[in-house]
Amino acid sequence: MAETPDLATLQRQFSDRVTTGAPVEGLTANGDLEVYADMYAVRLHDALVDDYPKLKVALGEDRLRALASSYLRAHPPTSFTLRDLGIEFPAHLRQHPDAPAWAADLAALERARMDVFDGPDAEPLERDAVIALGESLPELGLTWVPSSQVVAIGWNVDDLWSAIEDEQDVFEPEPVERVVLVWRHETSVLHRTLEADEAMIAAHVARGLPFSELCGHLAEIHGVDEATPRAAQMLLYWLENATLVEWQR
Repeated sequence: MAETPDLATLQRQFSDRVTTGAPVEGLTANGDLEVYADMYAVRLHDALVDDYPKLKVALGEDRLRALASSYLRAHPPTSFTLRDLGIEFPAHLRQHPDAPAWAADLAALERARMDVFDGPDAEPLERDAVIALGESLPELGLTWVPSSQVVAIGWNVDDLWSAIEDEQDVFEPEPVERVVLVWRHETSVLHRTLEADEAMIAAHVARGLPFSELCGHLAEIHGVDEATPRAAQMLLYWLENATLVEWQR
């Protein structure tokens, strides 16, 4: 007589059958077990597709689900939370022969918005407090709020995201190098395509720098005479949009 598996063995066999979809030696599956296996796969696909709503519109649901299937085969879930399921999806699309070249950038923008939503809270610097620093302003350390990401893109998927958000016609993105700042203010996730000089210094701000060094970087771009007024203009705009906190050296 065959030995009856203990509870731990049965639980492991059940988990392997449901999560892999493959037959498990020693486990006899009936129709009820197949329901669990099928629903597990469906739930993973639904969760991944739902994380990328703009990509779903841009590609079409069937095409996105096919790409999701290839991703889940290559990257089965390892986290207890579905939030982490699609972390590597933009990178997967970048290497997948059936994905349009721009799809990874749109997925990266959507993923950044998701990550920023769950990021840490912080009180942004306020305009009046910064202006009150007066002659001490050059020493003020600046960095982006902790719930933020700087996303470099090689296609105008930022425009495509906006078109879909505004219920306009979907279009085929064109190659163009841009940098998008994604951040959260209170409960709202926002993003903005940075101007050319902002894009050139965004990574410096992410690492933290004094206002005086910001002026120095802009002097290399615009020349000394234009650097300070441009830095002041940038600073005020960033403050008004609640994108900065004080950087501690």
